[in-house]
Amino acid sequence: MDRLTKFMRETAALAEARLGGFIPNADMRPEILHQAMRYAALGGGKRLRPVITLASFEAGGGREAERSRALDAGCAIELLHSYSLTHDDLPAMDNDVMRRNRLTCHKAFGEAVAILAGDALQTLAFRVMAAASGALAEIAVGELAAAAGSTGMAGGQALDLEGEGKAQAVEEIERIDRWKTGAVFTCCCRVGAILAGSGDDKLAALTAYGNSLGVLYQITDDILDLTADAKTIGKTPGKDKAAGKLTYPAALGLDGAREMAAEKSSLAKTAIGHFGKEALYLRLLADFLLDRIDIA
Repeated sequence: MDRLTKFMRETAALAEARLGGFIPNADMRPEILHQAMRYAALGGGKRLRPVITLASFEAGGGREAERSRALDAGCAIELLHSYSLTHDDLPAMDNDVMRRNRLTCHKAFGEAVAILAGDALQTLAFRVMAAASGALAEIAVGELAAAAGSTGMAGGQALDLEGEGKAQAVEEIERIDRWKTGAVFTCCCRVGAILAGSGDDKLAALTAYGNSLGVLYQITDDILDLTADAKTIGKTPGKDKAAGKLTYPAALGLDGAREMAAEKSSLAKTAIGHFGKEALYLRLLADFLLDRIDIA
């Protein structure tokens, strides 16, 4: 097992346990809501956001004694991510029936409960972030809010919906994805660096890294939507093309999208090029996300 795989598996296991402790037990009233929250947030995924947060904390020079705080902050971002997936899958949005190789939350529990579960996961994310970041809570919670809001994830999703069926330049697609996907990746990097006590130079470098990594993730996600099967990606393939969504393969072709993914991977690693061995996992993550396009 290579070093990144070991780090990712260990972090994912720790994050899964922490997430399970943050979300109320399924037998607590209202039971159906807590069951839906646990269904939406637990039992699947690479826990990439806690991985990136913890790797950024280490790259920023964080102390071992504070490592658990960084993990919890990453879990807060994962809760936010789970909320976004729950709402994105709804009929009014992407109208998907499968996520992580099982029914989406609204198919398992109904639309009304899925909406409430997403709402509750979002508010829990802010509670967990505040508790994890201690004296830095105001700053860290502000980062989370910025990543989630109208000039972050929610705004990017609105622009994505607005652009369905319309031809757009790749620059506009990238702008949308810097908000819709990249803002949360950048939040992971920035919060990890902030909790590590990083100076301005390191924070700026990790911000640039997160910006490129987020777009890289979306490019490879777009490619896999066209080239992979449902079992590989854990959701319905071909949905983006059927919905007329703005994607990199649609704008550039598959070869062009692959070239852009390689460029973003290189830019991410260049952003942290002056870091030492403490940024090893971040460098390996940029390669790992690029290599996703070869799994289909």
